[in-house]
Amino acid sequence: MEDAKRQTLARIVRAGAEEMLPRQLALLEQICAIDSGTGNEAGNAAVTGLLEPVLSELGARTERVTEPCLGTHLVARVRPEQPRGKVLLAAHLDTVFGPGFAEKHHFHIEGEGPRPGAGDCKSGVLISLFGALILKKAGLLPPWELTYLFTCDEETGSRSGRKVYAREAQDAALALVFEGGRERDGRPRFVTSRRGVILGTVDVAGREAHAGKAYLEGRSAVLELAHQIIRLYSFNDYEKGIYYNVAPISGGRPNGVVAGEARGEFCVAGIPENADFPVIQARLDSMADQVTVEGCRVQVTYRTLFPAMERNAANHSAYLRAAEAAELLGWEPEEIADPAATDGAYLSTYGVPTVDALSAIAEQIHTTEERVRIPSIRDRTALCAAMLGLLG
Repeated sequence: MEDAKRQTLARIVRAGAEEMLPRQLALLEQICAIDSGTGNEAGNAAVTGLLEPVLSELGARTERVTEPCLGTHLVARVRPEQPRGKVLLAAHLDTVFGPGFAEKHHFHIEGEGPRPGAGDCKSGVLISLFGALILKKAGLLPPWELTYLFTCDEETGSRSGRKVYAREAQDAALALVFEGGRERDGRPRFVTSRRGVILGTVDVAGREAHAGKAYLEGRSAVLELAHQIIRLYSFNDYEKGIYYNVAPISGGRPNGVVAGEARGEFCVAGIPENADFPVIQARLDSMADQVTVEGCRVQVTYRTLFPAMERNAANHSAYLRAAEAAELLGWEPEEIADPAATDGAYLSTYGVPTVDALSAIAEQIHTTEERVRIPSIRDRTALCAAMLGLLG
């Protein structure tokens, strides 16, 4: 794009983001007033209903992918007649907060940030929509299909949402993920690498017996679980930064009875590469055969919460698109790795060049003090609009 057009685009997206901010904040207040924790079907439906007018303004065709007892994934397409390709814009509708949270913690402007639930990830939903709406109103939407993926189970590892990602990734050229933004010393930081996570449980079956008169007849499941916990911690890989953590644990009945059952939940965090997963899984699978307390039985079950989002040439190319837009707006961007996991890992693993952390700057996410910096909502909306405008 020639320089004059680039500067015109910069002026349009800055002015458009400033104009859109009051409307964004009003809508953010509405959707943050709705409990939409993972599995809250009614809350999920209410939030998606509030987004429909904006999607209609964009001329989007919407598809609802319903998952019983979970909610609905919203897929919306803004498609020109002959698209040059497809761009995915991803954010999630679910939060970590349970029923009644929104009523107890009302949305309000405090200093620079509204809360609760705004940072992860409702502000990202609105930034992705209003960024495109700025271009729509200016007649500058790019000749690409914009496919919005607003899923409802990211906070529990996208066990359903990943199927939507896999389907839409097949013909996508770029994925923009609107999770909470990052910055340092005023410089925006965009994420192209994240670490993977495995969640699991260790279940031990032993034999109950009276802890006094029949102690030797018992087989303590709690004792066996203790051995298994030590075994899990022995798998820590400090060089790679892969850490095993066990919590919570439970087992047995009164302390006068040798425990006949015990359970420990665990997490394997910080997995840097997807090639590490088979090694970890083999270690976990071996635990059932390594029983210390004779007569106990061990079962280990686990699942991938998120794969690793690996830094690679494809993700770097996606970062360069974000960096070009940031530089157009006068910022000096950085490409970073981040240990936290998001749905960007799935899109990247499915082969789509992915850049993450495009939303507003969020603070204290997952807590009752969760909030975002209001100026960053405006700035990241301008960034989104610039990224899409440069595609043209």
